[in-house]
Amino acid sequence: MIFFEPAELQTPGCTVRFTAKDGENALGSCDLLLHDGVADLVALELAAPDFSVAEGLLRSALNYAANRGLYLAVFSLANADDVRALLPFEQKDGVWCGDIPTLLAGSCGKN
Repeated sequence: MIFFEPAELQTPGCTVRFTAKDGENALGSCDLLLHDGVADLVALELAAPDFSVAEGLLRSALNYAANRGLYLAVFSLANADDVRALLPFEQKDGVWCGDIPTLLAGSCGKN
């Protein structure tokens, strides 16, 4: 079973890092920066190209932000269109963003 483990870093570039683990195996990580009332997905690393792990990391980070009262999220990762497409981010003024409840809504039947 995959567990998404948070580690609060509280650094200028990262508030919390989520690590996807299957037992002791690290499958990937996602960095989230909370600033100016926005949840900013700033980094994602995967040990292997597994979109289910990527989506789990993104959802874990957004859920963390929502539990701290944030409503809006932005996707700042460069060259990650395939990962960004896992959730319904919309581009506004050159920024990929969305409200967290919509981003966390189910994607049943989406391929």
